[in-house]
Amino acid sequence: MSGGPPTDELKVQACAGVQDGDVTVWSGSGNGACYFGELIALGLQSLGCRGALVDGGVRDIAWLEQAQFSTFSTYRTPIQSIGRWQVQRWAQPILLPGANVEAVTVSPDDFVLGDIDGVVVIPAEHVLQVLERSEAVTEREQDIRVALQQGMSLQDAIATFGSI
Repeated sequence: MSGGPPTDELKVQACAGVQDGDVTVWSGSGNGACYFGELIALGLQSLGCRGALVDGGVRDIAWLEQAQFSTFSTYRTPIQSIGRWQVQRWAQPILLPGANVEAVTVSPDDFVLGDIDGVVVIPAEHVLQVLERSEAVTEREQDIRVALQQGMSLQDAIATFGSI
């Protein structure tokens, strides 16, 4: 007799493989169900996971924020996940929708960075190059910011620094 709730052993196995510093990436079919919530986040956080990128629904937003677990998703939903989807594979490259390309391949060792503006995925082999370029852009933007705050006109800033 089976009186307990259904389980997803593959989800348990996939989550058990998370390591300190990881960001998990979940690809769903967008069927309105939840793919990720507070309890999975707490379990992953105890393993050192830093956050989750979910192509699908997320629930328990207030709890995720309280736990300071960064989560980026396609949509929010109150719909429970149990019995609505199953893990099919993990630790393999997946395709996610892109912002300015149709699809982005995300591989297990890629660098995933998200903030209030969105999420970027940097292929592992390009991380150092992108980091160096990003630092140069950030330094230039800081110079522009200071110049504008000190009274430089936007027209003069463009003439001095080029495009803004």
